[in-house]
Amino acid sequence: MAKRQKVITCKLDKDFPKILDSFINLGTPIEVGLGKYSSYIFEKYTNTKYKFLTKLQTKKTFIGYVKILKDLKRDKVSVILSDLKDNIKESNNTYFDYGKAETKEYNNAVCVDLNSAYLQALFNLELITVETKNWIEKYLSKTERLVCVGMLAKRKEILTFSNKQIRTEKINENKYRFIFNAVIQEVAGVMNKVSLHHTEDFIAYWVDGVYLKNEYIAFDVAQQFEKAGFPCKIEYLENFKAKVNYSHITYTYNKDNKFKILEIPIIHVHANRQREILSVINSKRIEKNLAKVTMKTIQRKKFTQGLLSLT
Repeated sequence: MAKRQKVITCKLDKDFPKILDSFINLGTPIEVGLGKYSSYIFEKYTNTKYKFLTKLQTKKTFIGYVKILKDLKRDKVSVILSDLKDNIKESNNTYFDYGKAETKEYNNAVCVDLNSAYLQALFNLELITVETKNWIEKYLSKTERLVCVGMLAKRKEILTFSNKQIRTEKINENKYRFIFNAVIQEVAGVMNKVSLHHTEDFIAYWVDGVYLKNEYIAFDVAQQFEKAGFPCKIEYLENFKAKVNYSHITYTYNKDNKFKILEIPIIHVHANRQREILSVINSKRIEKNLAKVTMKTIQRKKFTQGLLSLT
């Protein structure tokens, strides 16, 4: 009879790299799974799995995620999923935009912020029930809601080690990753309409909040969001400033008497840096007669965790 696997739950924190290194240096066969919010180390000889979780992956987060998965298995959703899988491309994901890249003081500004944007997008796409949506909104914090929906996109790099060396490596992706991409694009769609139709008043948008110069335009924008199925709120900002740095635009402001900072990447600077990094990588690949990495393969995410931070 096979020995039952022992599972030990640990915190995923700054000490994890040292812990991982110590396991590798033992030289015994292990399997390692590396993810954004969770990782694991599996000792084959002892049949013990050490699960490392961040504080963002709470019990409630998992319950919410299970409710979403249950809704996705409904018969009426299958046609929607098939259509999304055929038409949604991850390379079309956008999370931010900005108007003029300039250093400027706007004094007062406003932010129209979507309520539970990604969760609402799932509901608008008819992928979850109103009961699931209401439960997640009631019991999960804003950060927990983001993690809950984000679990649809989870990806783990799986590596096996023995004698202190990597033997195999592969990427495991959630089969529902395309749904998370659809959610991102659903939210970006309403944000991009604002940047296109209100060019004079548009400052920037970041994920689920759009920054505007004009308080009165904000009411029109809020109405547009509500009409598109996204409840929202208007936040009033003071002492709003934009400063252009080499690779980012830094926005600083006060909201409810609290100082806030938002940094948005300057697109062409990061694109150039990415091309330079790819050039270095490909020069090594050519020497070993390995296939080149292109911007297209980067967008498809066919690479290891070492390059994930580039996108």
